Amino acid sequence: MRVMLVVHGFVQGVGYRYLVMKNAVSLGIKGSVRNMPDGSVLILAEGTEEQILKLVKAIDITEENGPQVHKIERSNVKGGDYGAFKSFSIEH
Repeated sequence: MRVMLVVHGFVQGVGYRYLVMKNAVSLGIKGSVRNMPDGSVLILAEGTEEQILKLVKAIDITEENGPQVHKIERSNVKGGDYGAFKSFSIEH
C-alpha cells in the first residue's frame, strides 16, 4: 500500500526528516520525506499496513527540545506507480 502522511507541528529544522528516514528504513518502508512551504512535513510511504502503523507510532513524538508533532493526517494513495520507490530518501 502507498500512503501520504502530512505531519503538522514544530517539525522543520529539528532533524525530523532524518528521524522519519531512520524509522522507515528500519521498518523496510520505501518512499520519501520532505519539508513543505507551510511548515508541515510530507511523507510518501510504501509498505504493509503493519509497517505503516509502526512508522506512524514511531514518528508521533513530542520532545522538549526537538520535534513536536501536533497532528498526522493520513490518506491512502490510489493508483500511481506503486513500487516506483527503491529505497527511502529525504527530498530537498
